[in-house]
Amino acid sequence: MHIHTVLSPCGDLDMSPSNIVARAKECNLDIIGITDHNSTLHCHLISHLAKIQNITVICGAEVTTKEEVHCLVYFENFEKSLLILTGPIK
Repeated sequence: MHIHTVLSPCGDLDMSPSNIVARAKECNLDIIGITDHNSTLHCHLISHLAKIQNITVICGAEVTTKEEVHCLVYFENFEKSLLILTGPIK
């Protein structure tokens, strides 16, 4: 439930959306959580790719606070995950 993509600073090129979904399928996972650092940009793409493979995706983000604390945030649906792109989470 805590997977980063290439968008996160700790990610690398092997962590592309298609590679993540392929690996989840290979591991027989039914559900995964995408939690890039301060971003939800890959949630929609991964959700689309995973749906084809019958894998559920929980969209989230690893949000860094002003105190440099990392908090995992999960969203009820994809539309709500877009909030992180437009301003502070309320």
